[in-house]
Amino acid sequence: MEEVLAKYFTGEATKDEIELVESWRSESETNANAFFEAKNVWSATQPELTPPTHVLDEILKEPQAKQVPFILRNWVKYASAAILVLAISLLFVLNQNSTDSTFLSKQLADGSEISLHGESSLEVISFTDNIREVRVTGKAYFDIERDESRPFIIHTDKAKIEVLGTSFLIDTYGDKTEVCVESGLVELSKVVNGRDEVAVTLSKGEMGLINNRNKGIIKKNNNNLNYLAWKTKIISFNESSMSEVKSVIEDVYGIEVSFENPTFKECKLTAKFNKKKPKEAIEIIARTFGVEFEYTNGKAILKGKGC
Repeated sequence: MEEVLAKYFTGEATKDEIELVESWRSESETNANAFFEAKNVWSATQPELTPPTHVLDEILKEPQAKQVPFILRNWVKYASAAILVLAISLLFVLNQNSTDSTFLSKQLADGSEISLHGESSLEVISFTDNIREVRVTGKAYFDIERDESRPFIIHTDKAKIEVLGTSFLIDTYGDKTEVCVESGLVELSKVVNGRDEVAVTLSKGEMGLINNRNKGIIKKNNNNLNYLAWKTKIISFNESSMSEVKSVIEDVYGIEVSFENPTFKECKLTAKFNKKKPKEAIEIIARTFGVEFEYTNGKAILKGKGC
C-alpha cells in the first residue's frame, strides 16, 4: 500500500490504484489517519514549498520547534523510501535552545547531532542506506555517529568534508571555509569549479582553512580557545584585546557591543565566563575596567577610558 500511496501523491497512480487507495482509506479511521499522515509527510518534502509549521509540529509533537531553511533535491517516489522521507523530514526541525537563541540543536535520524549557529542552514542532498550527504551554509557543529558503511559528506561553496564518525566545527561565514576538529579524523577537500582540487586529513586539535586569498588548504593547530563558545557558552580570554573580546561576545550572544571611547579597543582582558548571560558578561567587563555600561534591546555600550 505504501508504494501505491507514493504513486497516488505524485499523480502517477492508475485508475485502479486510485480506487484502491480511496477504498482503503474509507475502510477505517486507522486507515484514514495513516493516509493523511503519509500525505503530510509527502507535502513536507516538496522542493518548491517550505513545509507548513503545523504539519511538522504534528509529525514531531513538539509545539516549540523551529524550522530551518532547507531544500530536498530528489523526491523518492516509492514506498521503500517512504520511511526515509519521514526520517529526512525530522532533520529540518531543530529545537530552539530554551535559554539561548543563538543556536539550534537536534539529534538527526541516524543518531548524529548537529548544532546550527545563528542564521545558518542545512540542506539534505542524499540520506540513504549508502550515504549521508548534506550542504551547510554559515556555521555548524557536527557530532557524527560512526557508520563505516555510510560516509557522511558535507558540502560548502568552497569545500567538501568527508567523515565516518567524528566531531568538528564548520564555519563558512565570510569568504572562507574553516574546519576545526574536536575528535576523530576529517578529510577536507578544496573544491574549484565543482571538482576536488586538493585534500588534507585533519585530526583532533587541527584546523583547515580555505579562502580566496590563499591557494590550496592551510593546515595548522587550532589555538582558538573560543571556537565553540557560541555553543558551550564557556568563553576564555588571555590578554585579549577588547576588539577581539567584542567580536567573541557578539558571536556568542548575538548582541551588539560598542565603545564610547575608541581607545577602549586596545585594552587587554584576561577572564573566563562560564555560561554567563550576556548582560552578566558585559557587567563583569565593565567592573574589571572600572567603567559604566548600558545594556538595552540586545545592545551594550561600554562608557569610559577603560585602561
